[in-house]
Amino acid sequence: MTKKPIIAMTMGDPGGIGPEIILKTLQANPPDGSYYLLLIGSEAVFRFASERLSIPFRFNPIPTLDQSFLRNDSVNLLDISDEADVLYEKIAKHNRKKDEVFDLGVVSLLNGTLAFVSIKVAAFQAACGLVQAVVTAPVHKEAIRLVESGFSGHTEYLAQIAKVKEFAMCFYSRHFCVTLVTIHVPLAKVSGLIKSSDIVSKIKLTEHFLKNSLSISKPRIAVAALNPHGREFGGEEKEVIEPAITQAKKMGINVTGPLPGDQIFHDAYQKRFDAVIAMYHDQGLAPFKLLAFDEGVNVTLGLPYIRTSPDHGTAFDIAYQNKANPSSFLESLQLAIRILLSK
Repeated sequence: MTKKPIIAMTMGDPGGIGPEIILKTLQANPPDGSYYLLLIGSEAVFRFASERLSIPFRFNPIPTLDQSFLRNDSVNLLDISDEADVLYEKIAKHNRKKDEVFDLGVVSLLNGTLAFVSIKVAAFQAACGLVQAVVTAPVHKEAIRLVESGFSGHTEYLAQIAKVKEFAMCFYSRHFCVTLVTIHVPLAKVSGLIKSSDIVSKIKLTEHFLKNSLSISKPRIAVAALNPHGREFGGEEKEVIEPAITQAKKMGINVTGPLPGDQIFHDAYQKRFDAVIAMYHDQGLAPFKLLAFDEGVNVTLGLPYIRTSPDHGTAFDIAYQNKANPSSFLESLQLAIRILLSK
């Protein structure tokens, strides 16, 4: 790259642990000059967090995203407060009070507005190629739905703004990776939503990530069965999952399955596989988080830029108490840096 890459970080829900884990991460991983760090959020929130938690916060305020304003030896801050105020006042039908920075530890329209605008700004900048990576702090979906009723999560929203049709939610750890075929849907609907074409897409996206981002030359991918004991208690394995695996094998992908859910993650943990394709959210994330809750990284596959995030939520109950563990956010930033600088 002739220009240094830009890594944007979004604030997350200000009422949760997002600002705290960002400040702690920046202490542990300050800019080293090989890239630009761009923090997108509310300056007032970060000043509050810095004072409340006694964590120093020094930043370079920028009026707009232009490389002439950026410093590679400092955290660059793009304050979205004015834009958030306009949106908040439009929805709430009244102005925000001058001393009202955010609402601590609760779901609120104010928090949702600040979080949503941070994501929106980052999403459009990244989709336009202005930034090369986005690291997102946790948001509360219920709060953002007070602003954007159709919001179902970072993954779907970022894919929508980037106008990509094939994307996937993947989770990275040193143990193994997990990619989900279905994401935020009721368990009762999973069977009807699983399609061979979607499974093939997730396998392809996962192989591309393992090869091009993690430098695994010959990735080994396993596909989980939907039903207990695999083929014994349902027809989805024979009718939907096996045809997808056969098609992926014809593409030259090293893929195995369908393997029972009570076996496949043990095999991956024993390093027999680099990644598991899980049929639904908790099938993949329950074993993954058991092993890697503090350091797991959520990666969105299929975007034209890198997007990573911690694998946990807003943790309202411990917000601004200096109890939040920044490990997952730190891993998310370091993974984004590693992928970017390896290109």
